[in-house]
Amino acid sequence: GCAMTPTPAPWQAVTQQPDQLGESPFWHPHEQMLYWVDIPARQLRRANVFMGMADSWVMPQEPGCIAPAASGGLVVALRDGIYRAREWGGALQPVARFNHDVRTTRFNDGKADPMGRFWAGTYAEQKVTPDAALYCLDPARGGLQAMHAGFFTSNGLAWSPDARTLYWA
Repeated sequence: GCAMTPTPAPWQAVTQQPDQLGESPFWHPHEQMLYWVDIPARQLRRANVFMGMADSWVMPQEPGCIAPAASGGLVVALRDGIYRAREWGGALQPVARFNHDVRTTRFNDGKADPMGRFWAGTYAEQKVTPDAALYCLDPARGGLQAMHAGFFTSNGLAWSPDARTLYWA
């Protein structure tokens, strides 16, 4: 006989408000919330998928990525630097300013690694010179450091289960 496999459940929209460009999702296990950014809309977004509730928070610049902070709140990479928000909708406190040309380069995708460091890459919008790079924010090593440079787009980050290998697109 032939075994029938069950049909997977259909996709379900988390929110009815569409994103222009949704990126940098993460699941916050303590809050039971899904977080992400909408870069061109200049918004941080979050949703409680169980309650059917979604929030948006307008940013002063394009947010490239976000990550949860170990002591609560969020770390946010905006066009000109990395900021800390102690709570949703709270004040954005500068953590690391960036010295790139903000007219042509902005932060793009990023994540927190298993050791708690914040990694964020940049995006060379004009695609003329490869000015993008991958950065690591590690206060123990002096703050924001360029790890790899000479690219047009820094995107998707993930780590192997043993945290010894970084995967980067």
